Amino acid sequence: MLTWLFALLLAGVNVNTANPNELEALPGIGPSKAAAIVDYREANGPYGSLNDLDAVPGIGPSTLANISSQVEFGEGAPSEGGATTPTVDLATPPPQVVNASANAVNVNTANSGQLESLPGIGPAKARAIIEDREANGPFGSCSDLTRVNGVGEATVKTIGNDCTIQ
Repeated sequence: MLTWLFALLLAGVNVNTANPNELEALPGIGPSKAAAIVDYREANGPYGSLNDLDAVPGIGPSTLANISSQVEFGEGAPSEGGATTPTVDLATPPPQVVNASANAVNVNTANSGQLESLPGIGPAKARAIIEDREANGPFGSCSDLTRVNGVGEATVKTIGNDCTIQ
């Protein structure tokens, strides 16, 4: 499986043909985001660029910046074996990441005390963020904090530019 994953990363992931397991090879894409990418594709048709992926719930500018060099678009052309050869959309630049404040807290590396410095985050939420991060991997964007029990959209908005993932 490791060889398959390595080969997949070298070739890039065609978001128009990839299954959820293949999409999970992308940084910051876990099972729920992979399923959302496939569900959105099935409901709305193929993706043409990174901008189209931005419409997927749970995918934001930070996630797009993280995966931009590893995704490919297009239906691809059939090869002799019936597989598709992915095409790369080089015309679309990667999205710009929203600038965080100079003192922003990196929610992917912060300890409990650093997380508690964020507005609306106390000791219990800080512990929950760390536990979620350890169990599910890094956050692809600050809005992904909503996957943590007790952290909602209002808290994410309150945190604003005080949060970063890089």
